[in-house]
Amino acid sequence: MNWYPKLYLGKSAREKKEKLIQKIESGKTPVNVYLLTLPSGEANQLEIVPAWNLNFPHIRARLPMIVGLGYGRAEAFELVRRIAEDVYRETDGADLREYFEEKITDYQE
Repeated sequence: MNWYPKLYLGKSAREKKEKLIQKIESGKTPVNVYLLTLPSGEANQLEIVPAWNLNFPHIRARLPMIVGLGYGRAEAFELVRRIAEDVYRETDGADLREYFEEKITDYQE
């Protein structure tokens, strides 16, 4: 799994971060946990993927970088809002994909 170094976490997910990541990494899929990932297609900015989708090998194998982790659907949507606000604050724009791709490049250098 490819995790964004400064992973966005919902309030409930933050309290259980290590345990949730460990379960996801080991192939166990926690209930009611959602991953925010970079999009696999060209049209989207981010994707919200229920962790149970990782039970499907073709999804797990092709999962893009995980940038956020939310416990519950509402928390996942709140994270999207928070990410969009952060990106707008930093760039005066709303291109989430480009923002993360640039950040990832910065971390790799």
